[in-house]
Amino acid sequence: MRKNNLDKSREELIALFSHELKTPLTLITGWCQVLKDFAIIGKLNQEQVHAVNIVSANAMTLKNEIENILDTKKLMYGAMLFSFENIELNKFIQRIIRRLRPVTDDKKIRLVNLCKKRIVLRTDVDRLEQVLTNLIMNAVDFVPKSKGVIKIGITENKGKAVFSVIDNGKGIPKKIQDKIFEKLFQEDSSYRRKHSGLGLGLFLCKGIVESLGGRIWVESKLKEGSAFYFTHPMNTKTRRFSLLKKMRPL
Repeated sequence: MRKNNLDKSREELIALFSHELKTPLTLITGWCQVLKDFAIIGKLNQEQVHAVNIVSANAMTLKNEIENILDTKKLMYGAMLFSFENIELNKFIQRIIRRLRPVTDDKKIRLVNLCKKRIVLRTDVDRLEQVLTNLIMNAVDFVPKSKGVIKIGITENKGKAVFSVIDNGKGIPKKIQDKIFEKLFQEDSSYRRKHSGLGLGLFLCKGIVESLGGRIWVESKLKEGSAFYFTHPMNTKTRRFSLLKKMRPL
């Protein structure tokens, strides 16, 4: 009983701590955008723009990790909600690329949108963006600075949308490829010191993708980069559902 109470108190503390951190981070990222808007604040010089980009990139990274903590808890307790709407995927990918620009520009990493065909998908926009953001941020940490390239693609195959996030990073050893979607997985202590993140991003991606009716996997060779793929049904008719209950109409 004592252990259960301790676990509950720990979870409540993490949730409260995470929520309290999100508010100032939202203000920080918002003011970074204001500082880069010449019409509002006046033109910044190159060094000032670089400094603002560093602040914005790190705030965005921290906010992403906090959201991963909160949503991992929802996923584990079956409390995650999903709402569906139609989106055009080409424009959707472009929006993600623009939003992540402070992170990629700071490290001089190039994001490439391979989605040229107009594809409309019915999905939970926020959850889909969360999956792609985590996959891209994961790739950002492994591609070489100044020479890193991350390609985001979408194709249609047998009634499913197939998403890909392909990078030119260091690759993933074959022996751990089946483990990287586990919660809190890190390759070893040296890996943890060299790379950012709590080991929740890929676990969360797997949970969301499978909840949406798809599957996720990775193909990689050492020194040749990695390619993450996931599928999503093209014909999702549900408008809203929760993991706690069966799918239901809105």
